[in-house]
Amino acid sequence: MVVSKKRKRKILKTHKKGVTGLPTEKKKPNFDLSQYTLLIYGREKIGKSTFCSSFPEALFLTTEPGTKGLEIYEHNADDGGCKNWDIIRSAVDLLEKTKRFKTVIIDTVDHAYAMCLDWVCDNRGIEYPGEDVVGNQDYGKSWRAVKKEFAYQVERILRTGRGVVFTSHCKEEVLKEQGKATGFTRIYPSMSSQARQVVQALVDLFFYAEYMKNPQGEVKRVLITEGDDLVWAGAREIGYPLPRFVPLLPKGGYDLLKAAFKGEEVGLDPKTLLPVKTAGATIKRFFNQARLKSVRGRKEVKGKTKMKRRVK
Repeated sequence: MVVSKKRKRKILKTHKKGVTGLPTEKKKPNFDLSQYTLLIYGREKIGKSTFCSSFPEALFLTTEPGTKGLEIYEHNADDGGCKNWDIIRSAVDLLEKTKRFKTVIIDTVDHAYAMCLDWVCDNRGIEYPGEDVVGNQDYGKSWRAVKKEFAYQVERILRTGRGVVFTSHCKEEVLKEQGKATGFTRIYPSMSSQARQVVQALVDLFFYAEYMKNPQGEVKRVLITEGDDLVWAGAREIGYPLPRFVPLLPKGGYDLLKAAFKGEEVGLDPKTLLPVKTAGATIKRFFNQARLKSVRGRKEVKGKTKMKRRVK
């Protein structure tokens, strides 16, 4: 491949500014939760925004109503929050010029991604991604432009050393299994499938918020940190395994999640989790399976202990 002189100069310039040598030591895991990227999704009004307000020095980029009752730092609050993508871009510009704020909350990512899509379309002179200005198929160029623009603005925030938290509502999707006539239902964030692909690549932890009740019948809120075929939730490898169920508290939620992040025992026992009356069939199955798995695990541990005693 022939490389132009201009390209060669750019490569040399990058090398001079970049890394000068290979690492001599392994890097340590980062246990500062505020520097990670999270997605919290769940039912409307379950307390996602309230939970996010407990994050340290949080700046909210709100794209829909729902924070009126919260005492928070909200960008463009006097004029309705982030009503379009230009306002979000202006917030990122300002964040690059200040050291204020440790966490940026994008509430909700559904509307933020839709705003980004509209912004890209307006700039390209098209009504919707998939076609060019004259109506010809663009072979995915406009869709890639939306992904690139959204990821670029989020990465700009991350490069400042801040954490990012996305919020979303939830929906159920029917998925078909290969070779089977019937499918199964899984709980996902309510954002579009393309937005989910982009956000999933950006986040380190993605949790589902749901109502449950304890054996006394008290309704509680819980964060599900590990999903399965029924619930979309999970996390990258972070050093300590997170409890599968963490209380979703209106106050002190960040501190509790931070303790779980550091390996402290703050999780809820699956045996004590019961679905509420308004729960759908999918989440009921999820809680039932979690309880059964917990009981089986305890029986296996007891069985192994008895075998060790017999051997001794």
